[in-house]
Amino acid sequence: MGKKAPKMKSITKSKTKTHKQKVKSHKKNKNISKQKYRTKQRSESQDKLKKPEAPLTDYLTHKSNYIAVRFIFECGIKLGLKHITICSAAVYFHKFYKHVDETAYDNYSIASATLYLASKVQDETIRLRDLINVCYHTLHRDAAPLRLAEDYWNFRDSIVHAEMLIMRIVQFDTTFDHPHHYFLHYVQTLRPVFYSKHGKDIIVFKKAYDFLHDFYHSSDIFQFKAQHIAIACIELAIKVYGIPFQIIDYEIKFWYQALVEDLDKDTLWNVMAGIMDTYDFELTTN
Repeated sequence: MGKKAPKMKSITKSKTKTHKQKVKSHKKNKNISKQKYRTKQRSESQDKLKKPEAPLTDYLTHKSNYIAVRFIFECGIKLGLKHITICSAAVYFHKFYKHVDETAYDNYSIASATLYLASKVQDETIRLRDLINVCYHTLHRDAAPLRLAEDYWNFRDSIVHAEMLIMRIVQFDTTFDHPHHYFLHYVQTLRPVFYSKHGKDIIVFKKAYDFLHDFYHSSDIFQFKAQHIAIACIELAIKVYGIPFQIIDYEIKFWYQALVEDLDKDTLWNVMAGIMDTYDFELTTN
């Protein structure tokens, strides 16, 4: 009897071991099924909240400078350029057409050349071949890949010649005081106020940044100071989202006068009107 006891003990041990393994595998499968269910729910909720994609612009049917600047932004994003580089290209485009007739040159060739010039000025050089391929397929969306043939070399020559023409027209002046630098400084200053009392800081400043980029579609950006444009974009976003007066008390002092002393209410409204007028160009071109 004493010899049979160890066998019974080993049998019970193996049973408990297999039982534990079954429990672990069951828990593991349960966790996997939970994760799958959660990911499925997340994807379904994202599909519900997903906005319908805007139709792609057919640039060949539009010849306005507003649409040409949109072309600059689309190509710049596809090339992975920084926002300041893309905005610089828009500035060179507006500077060029301040001195020449709008119908005298192909605005998409000029737009492509401004991207190439801005990438050099901002020390973010891109391959000319990449620029040609991106610009060509943005204009001709359903076209076959551009081969190293006559069309490619013609497009390449037009960009190179247009770049030299732009430099001569703007008198080799590529400087511009972008509002971005001031905008980031103002955002860092104002963010604790919005975050601590309202919690809408990210939404407001993102919308203000969108206003800033959209204003580059208009040549009116040259009429105002960079500091005033940055403040106007933030103020316009505040009014769009209806930030309550408990945060910004206009009766005591305008919040922007603590940041920019030479900005009065009338000037601010003029800048905001210029930003809002930019969206009228989109209605007239579509």
